[in-house]
Amino acid sequence: MDANLLIYLNTIGEKQNPALEKFYSDLLEEDLYTDVLILDETLYISMSKYHVPYQLSFEFLKMNVLPYSTVIPIDESDVSSMEKYLSRYKIKPSNAIHLSAMEREGVANIASEDAELDDVKEVKRIWFSKSEASTKQIDRKKNPKEHLEQ
Repeated sequence: MDANLLIYLNTIGEKQNPALEKFYSDLLEEDLYTDVLILDETLYISMSKYHVPYQLSFEFLKMNVLPYSTVIPIDESDVSSMEKYLSRYKIKPSNAIHLSAMEREGVANIASEDAELDDVKEVKRIWFSKSEASTKQIDRKKNPKEHLEQ
């Protein structure tokens, strides 16, 4: 799960967004992963752009994200993979970090609003449409690394 999904969920407040809520509800039926940089981005953007205090964002993460997902660590071994993604695709360095951690853990899908990830052939980006949210587009390959170029 990318930060933009978590930020939307964290900042929805009193507003209703049935498509987003259905999308996340469907995701909860899957094995979910995020990484520590995504948690950092969620905290920072929720505070700086939407003025959600850190304490409220931590409560959101503790109640709605952490119990249902595995937090992937980022380590030195991700640097070469990150460099590979940055040389192959026009993506932000933070997305290259996410992709590197995903590759190491064998994660094939990313729930993200970032359309730049559509060009990355190693993963499948999923997102909701405002008219109908569904995770039916998830690729459930057992070994997502088998199609990666080394």
